[in-house]
Amino acid sequence: MARILAISDIHGHVDALHVLLKYANYQSSRDELFLVGDYIDKGPNSEETLKAVEHLVLEGAYAIMGNHEKCALDDIAIGKTAWIKWKTFLQSLPLYIERKPFLFVHAGIRTGIPLHEQKITDLLTIREPFFNQPVQEDITVVFGHTPTNRLGVNVGSLWKQQKKIGIDTGAGQQQYLSLIDLTNSLQYRILLANQLDSQVEILSF
Repeated sequence: MARILAISDIHGHVDALHVLLKYANYQSSRDELFLVGDYIDKGPNSEETLKAVEHLVLEGAYAIMGNHEKCALDDIAIGKTAWIKWKTFLQSLPLYIERKPFLFVHAGIRTGIPLHEQKITDLLTIREPFFNQPVQEDITVVFGHTPTNRLGVNVGSLWKQQKKIGIDTGAGQQQYLSLIDLTNSLQYRILLANQLDSQVEILSF
């Protein structure tokens, strides 16, 4: 059965990304995969993670921009060259993807404002104004950016409220990386201290 899958805030943990996709038996010809930003920085291998994301996109996955990708583009704009070879790919990343019944966005939205009128800084970095307001739109917002334990759940758990699912389980803090099966309400997660295939946990949400 075709599935809608999502992963966010990989932060350089490319090996864990590959383990999760393999364990979940991701097939690009069947499944829809949404990558929700922040592929680089904080972790061990940003370059290889970008290569993997680009390859997944070429095979049919969807990737959006995170605030760390926007910072990389800002660095390029002022003459820093660390990410120059990735300029075209980074510029190609949209700020959000609407795939009903879901909206994939890195940080969240200001509810009640049309998507095309949202500020870039909100889409990439918003926190409390999004967390504290009920979503008016007829869509479920799937987002990363804020590690879910900062929202009051256990480390490695998803944060779920009406029309909101937070899926950043702390890879940027060397905690968990999670792949979410939105079709079957399953979470595949791996503790980054132990990236063996056998250590992937499957949880329902």
